[in-house]
Amino acid sequence: MTLAWGIFEADGATFDLSHLDQAITSIEIGGEEHAILVEFSDHCFTEEAVADDPRPKFTPSTRTDGRFCEKRYQASLDIWEHIERAMKGPVWLGEDDRCLIVKVGEGENPMHYVIPFTLQRWKGDERAKLKMRVRSAFIRDSGDRVATFGQVRFATLVQLTLKGKSPTRNYDRIRKRPW
Repeated sequence: MTLAWGIFEADGATFDLSHLDQAITSIEIGGEEHAILVEFSDHCFTEEAVADDPRPKFTPSTRTDGRFCEKRYQASLDIWEHIERAMKGPVWLGEDDRCLIVKVGEGENPMHYVIPFTLQRWKGDERAKLKMRVRSAFIRDSGDRVATFGQVRFATLVQLTLKGKSPTRNYDRIRKRPW
């Protein structure tokens, strides 16, 4: 099944979510191409509803009554740039099976863009052996941190996942953090 987000309207404005449609990307490791199916969650529909809320609700949402969040939508317009950058370098290890792409902001009060995802072996689509599920994507200010447990190069994460293994998480109190 191919998930397509498409175009919709909210408050008289038109929003195109096609950049969040399912897509195949790949990474080369040791001369071998590894195709990855990338799928995005309904992370643009996360705001709490207010009385008589006219904003669209994503009907098959994983959230109780998540409404369209324009701030998350605007930030998601560059999501592929962040994913492609991360595929060439390290990603952070998050809680449980989550990994994180973190774009660290700069300046006096930096805003950080955090993209939690999972990577798993995939048999549901012959075009790819791996599936990357982008679970969310959100902006955090520098005072609101996300737990990280070390880093791993994305290429290493792919190799481990193909072997059915997971990277070791670092729980040391003085471990390296993204900020």
